[in-house]
Amino acid sequence: MKILVRSLLIFTFIASIFVIPAFAEDYFQTLGIQKPSKEIEAVDFNVVSLDGNEVNLKDFKGKVIFLNFWATWCGPCKMEVKDIDDMYKKLKDKDFVVIAVDVQEDAKKVKSFMKKNDLSFPVYIDKDGRISYQYGVRGIPTTYIIGKDWKIVGRAIGPRRWASDESIKFMESLINK
Repeated sequence: MKILVRSLLIFTFIASIFVIPAFAEDYFQTLGIQKPSKEIEAVDFNVVSLDGNEVNLKDFKGKVIFLNFWATWCGPCKMEVKDIDDMYKKLKDKDFVVIAVDVQEDAKKVKSFMKKNDLSFPVYIDKDGRISYQYGVRGIPTTYIIGKDWKIVGRAIGPRRWASDESIKFMESLINK
Protein backbone atom coordinates (compact mmCIF):
# COMPACT_ATOMS: atom_id res chain seq x y z
CA MET A 1 0.00 0.00 0.00
CA LYS A 2 2.84 2.41 0.87
CA ILE A 3 4.47 1.70 -2.49
CA LEU A 4 1.22 2.50 -4.27
CA VAL A 5 0.81 5.80 -2.41
CA ARG A 6 4.43 6.79 -3.08
CA SER A 7 4.07 5.88 -6.75
CA LEU A 8 0.93 7.99 -7.01
CA LEU A 9 2.66 10.96 -5.35
CA ILE A 10 5.66 10.67 -7.66
CA PHE A 11 3.39 10.37 -10.71
CA THR A 12 1.39 13.44 -9.62
CA PHE A 13 4.58 15.45 -9.13
CA ILE A 14 5.98 14.46 -12.53
CA ALA A 15 2.63 15.13 -14.21
CA SER A 16 2.48 18.59 -12.67
CA ILE A 17 5.91 19.41 -14.09
CA PHE A 18 5.08 18.36 -17.65
CA VAL A 19 1.31 18.47 -18.06
CA ILE A 20 0.45 21.82 -16.51
CA PRO A 21 2.98 23.85 -18.51
CA ALA A 22 1.94 21.99 -21.69
CA PHE A 23 -1.70 22.82 -20.95
CA ALA A 24 -0.83 26.48 -20.37
CA GLU A 25 1.12 26.49 -23.64
CA ASP A 26 -2.00 25.28 -25.48
CA TYR A 27 -3.72 28.59 -24.75
CA PHE A 28 -1.15 30.37 -26.90
CA GLN A 29 -1.68 27.97 -29.79
CA THR A 30 -5.45 27.77 -29.43
CA LEU A 31 -5.88 31.54 -29.24
CA GLY A 32 -3.15 32.37 -31.76
CA ILE A 33 -1.20 34.50 -29.31
CA GLN A 34 2.49 35.08 -30.03
CA LYS A 35 4.81 34.71 -27.05
CA PRO A 36 7.82 37.02 -26.87
CA SER A 37 11.15 35.25 -27.39
CA LYS A 38 12.53 36.97 -24.29
CA GLU A 39 11.13 38.83 -21.27
CA ILE A 40 9.90 42.27 -22.25
CA GLU A 41 8.58 44.88 -19.86
CA ALA A 42 5.54 46.88 -20.84
CA VAL A 43 6.14 50.45 -21.96
CA ASP A 44 4.34 53.04 -19.85
CA PHE A 45 2.33 55.80 -21.48
CA ASN A 46 -0.19 58.52 -20.67
CA VAL A 47 -3.52 58.43 -22.46
CA VAL A 48 -6.84 60.26 -22.22
CA SER A 49 -10.11 58.39 -21.76
CA LEU A 50 -13.31 59.18 -23.62
CA ASP A 51 -14.39 60.98 -20.44
CA GLY A 52 -11.34 63.24 -20.63
CA ASN A 53 -9.44 61.64 -17.73
CA GLU A 54 -5.71 61.09 -18.17
CA VAL A 55 -4.27 57.80 -16.96
CA ASN A 56 -0.88 56.08 -17.04
CA LEU A 57 -0.65 52.45 -18.02
CA LYS A 58 1.39 51.91 -14.82
CA ASP A 59 -1.73 52.88 -12.84
CA PHE A 60 -2.87 49.32 -13.62
CA LYS A 61 0.33 47.52 -12.61
CA GLY A 62 -0.53 44.46 -10.53
CA LYS A 63 -3.46 43.59 -12.79
CA VAL A 64 -3.63 41.65 -16.02
CA ILE A 65 -3.84 44.29 -18.74
CA PHE A 66 -5.61 43.60 -22.02
CA LEU A 67 -4.15 46.35 -24.22
CA ASN A 68 -6.06 46.52 -27.51
CA PHE A 69 -5.28 48.90 -30.39
CA TRP A 70 -8.27 49.47 -32.68
CA ALA A 71 -10.43 51.98 -34.61
CA THR A 72 -14.13 52.35 -35.40
CA TRP A 73 -13.56 52.18 -39.18
CA CYS A 74 -11.64 48.88 -38.96
CA GLY A 75 -13.71 45.88 -40.09
CA PRO A 76 -11.72 43.24 -38.15
CA CYS A 77 -11.87 45.48 -35.06
CA LYS A 78 -15.65 45.60 -35.34
CA MET A 79 -15.66 41.80 -35.45
CA GLU A 80 -14.09 41.50 -32.01
CA VAL A 81 -15.51 44.43 -30.00
CA LYS A 82 -18.56 42.51 -28.72
CA ASP A 83 -16.28 39.69 -27.56
CA ILE A 84 -13.98 42.17 -25.82
CA ASP A 85 -17.00 43.67 -24.10
CA ASP A 86 -18.29 40.25 -23.00
CA MET A 87 -14.84 39.30 -21.67
CA TYR A 88 -14.59 42.66 -19.89
CA LYS A 89 -17.98 42.12 -18.20
CA LYS A 90 -16.95 38.64 -17.03
CA LEU A 91 -13.54 39.67 -15.65
CA LYS A 92 -13.79 43.35 -14.65
CA ASP A 93 -14.31 42.56 -10.96
CA LYS A 94 -11.07 40.60 -10.85
CA ASP A 95 -7.46 41.80 -11.25
CA PHE A 96 -8.12 42.46 -14.93
CA VAL A 97 -8.46 45.62 -17.00
CA VAL A 98 -9.18 46.40 -20.62
CA ILE A 99 -7.30 49.34 -22.10
CA ALA A 100 -8.79 49.79 -25.57
CA VAL A 101 -6.71 52.39 -27.37
CA ASP A 102 -8.44 53.92 -30.38
CA VAL A 103 -5.83 54.99 -32.91
CA GLN A 104 -6.11 58.59 -34.11
CA GLU A 105 -9.86 59.13 -34.19
CA ASP A 106 -12.07 61.86 -32.83
CA ALA A 107 -13.44 61.14 -29.33
CA LYS A 108 -16.95 62.18 -30.40
CA LYS A 109 -16.97 59.59 -33.19
CA VAL A 110 -15.70 56.88 -30.83
CA LYS A 111 -18.32 57.74 -28.17
CA SER A 112 -21.02 57.44 -30.80
CA PHE A 113 -19.68 54.03 -31.91
CA MET A 114 -19.55 52.78 -28.31
CA LYS A 115 -23.11 53.90 -27.62
CA LYS A 116 -24.49 52.55 -30.92
CA ASN A 117 -22.93 49.12 -30.23
CA ASP A 118 -23.79 49.12 -26.50
CA LEU A 119 -20.17 48.62 -25.45
CA SER A 120 -19.01 49.25 -21.89
CA PHE A 121 -15.26 48.58 -21.82
CA PRO A 122 -12.97 51.60 -21.22
CA VAL A 123 -11.67 53.37 -24.31
CA TYR A 124 -8.75 55.78 -24.61
CA ILE A 125 -7.68 57.92 -27.57
CA ASP A 126 -4.19 57.82 -29.09
CA LYS A 127 -4.61 61.19 -30.85
CA ASP A 128 -1.24 61.35 -32.57
CA GLY A 129 -0.43 57.63 -32.93
CA ARG A 130 2.48 57.90 -30.50
CA ILE A 131 1.34 55.03 -28.28
CA SER A 132 0.68 52.62 -31.13
CA TYR A 133 4.11 53.56 -32.52
CA GLN A 134 5.75 52.78 -29.14
CA TYR A 135 4.17 49.33 -29.23
CA GLY A 136 5.13 48.66 -32.84
CA VAL A 137 1.55 48.38 -34.03
CA ARG A 138 1.54 48.00 -37.80
CA GLY A 139 -2.04 46.84 -38.26
CA ILE A 140 -5.19 46.79 -36.19
CA PRO A 141 -6.56 45.18 -34.21
CA THR A 142 -3.43 44.35 -32.28
CA THR A 143 -3.67 43.21 -28.68
CA TYR A 144 -0.96 42.93 -26.04
CA ILE A 145 -1.54 40.98 -22.88
CA ILE A 146 0.50 42.25 -19.97
CA GLY A 147 0.91 40.17 -16.81
CA LYS A 148 0.60 41.37 -13.25
CA ASP A 149 4.41 41.46 -13.13
CA TRP A 150 4.45 44.13 -15.89
CA LYS A 151 5.90 41.70 -18.44
CA ILE A 152 4.34 41.23 -21.87
CA VAL A 153 2.76 37.79 -21.94
CA GLY A 154 1.84 37.81 -25.61
CA ARG A 155 0.57 39.62 -28.68
CA ALA A 156 -2.37 38.88 -30.96
CA ILE A 157 -2.53 40.46 -34.39
CA GLY A 158 -5.98 40.41 -35.92
CA PRO A 159 -9.39 39.69 -34.39
CA ARG A 160 -9.97 36.95 -31.82
CA ARG A 161 -12.92 35.38 -30.04
CA TRP A 162 -11.99 36.96 -26.72
CA ALA A 163 -15.14 35.81 -24.92
CA SER A 164 -14.50 32.14 -25.75
CA ASP A 165 -14.11 29.69 -22.87
CA GLU A 166 -10.43 29.23 -23.75
CA SER A 167 -9.77 32.96 -23.71
CA ILE A 168 -11.54 33.46 -20.39
CA LYS A 169 -9.66 30.52 -18.86
CA PHE A 170 -6.37 31.90 -20.18
CA MET A 171 -7.02 35.34 -18.67
CA GLU A 172 -8.11 33.74 -15.39
CA SER A 173 -4.91 31.67 -15.31
CA LEU A 174 -2.93 34.93 -15.58
CA ILE A 175 -5.08 36.63 -12.95
CA ASN A 176 -4.54 33.72 -10.54
CA LYS A 177 -0.77 33.61 -11.11
